[in-house]
Amino acid sequence: MNEIAARVTQVLLLTGLLLGALPGAAQPETRDPHAYLTAAAVRKIPPLPDTVTIRPTGRTREYTLDIRPGPWEPAKGVIAAAITINGTVPGPVIRATEGDRVVVTVKNNLEESTAIHWHGLHVPNAMDGVEGLTQEGINPGQAFRYEFLASHAGTFMYHSHSHARAVEQIDAGLYGMFIIDPQNTRGHPRFDREVLMMLSAWAIADAGGHGATPGGHANAMAGMAYNYLSINGKAYPDTPEWTVKQGEVVRVRIANVSNLIHPMHLHGHDFAVLAKDGEPLKNPQPMNTVNVAPGETYDIAFVANNPGAWLFHCHELHHTMNGSSQAGGLIQIIRYEDGPPPAQPSTLPRPVPPAGGGGHGRGH
Repeated sequence: MNEIAARVTQVLLLTGLLLGALPGAAQPETRDPHAYLTAAAVRKIPPLPDTVTIRPTGRTREYTLDIRPGPWEPAKGVIAAAITINGTVPGPVIRATEGDRVVVTVKNNLEESTAIHWHGLHVPNAMDGVEGLTQEGINPGQAFRYEFLASHAGTFMYHSHSHARAVEQIDAGLYGMFIIDPQNTRGHPRFDREVLMMLSAWAIADAGGHGATPGGHANAMAGMAYNYLSINGKAYPDTPEWTVKQGEVVRVRIANVSNLIHPMHLHGHDFAVLAKDGEPLKNPQPMNTVNVAPGETYDIAFVANNPGAWLFHCHELHHTMNGSSQAGGLIQIIRYEDGPPPAQPSTLPRPVPPAGGGGHGRGH
């Protein structure tokens, strides 16, 4: 009987039917074929230590953010009238180490004023980037120099804080991630790979052609207009796959700059939530879904111990559609090296949102 059960399990693994693998994704045998069934590996990931003291490093990290209007293609053939930073959406990742002096020069090439807020960072009041409160707006054709100390390790973001047009500017792409690394890495977990996920939403006026309608609202009560959702500026199937190796500890930094809540769910693995809004959590617990509210950041980590091709997606299933009609949006594929070849997008089931747009359920 045990031999028969083992053969059945092997067949299920090879046909990709165990634990929700992608269609056609064969599961290679591992040293311990049942290791993925437990959360023991995730529980071994130690918590992130708190920052206790910071010494100035004497280093200066300088960045220039060139803000200007331009086209952006969140999905193939869908062109948004975006606001780009250095030609991209999101803008470049700003990265420093605790104790570094950070200097960011913002050049405004828009036809309206703007300001940049350092979301979650502890900076001097004059550097907070709130137009009309802590500074005058950066007018068209002008530049502003932000300068502050990188004072706390964690995952943060930056975005527009225009007095009257913050929503429209953020919806059009005026945002990016800001990462501060610890000065003292003693006691920190070892990560083999790091990936970033910046979650955002678009309101595209003509899904088949050109033109964006910025300023879409967060929910049906306000007249929901968002119809494309993106990871790092791209909607599935244009989200680049992540590749991992068996046994790696993978850190994922998530930032939600959209006005929507995203329960992000990982197939086939548990993960540990290590930090929220840049603050380490004392007792990380194994989970497979983390609810990321607007303006929040999370640091999570998982152990790559279940080979195959797996989804990491928003479980508000209407957020996994492009133009409300096809599989897309907040879907990320994680594929093990030497795993199955990429599946065609048409092989993914098309999600159908339940009545009322709730999108919650089990078994996905």
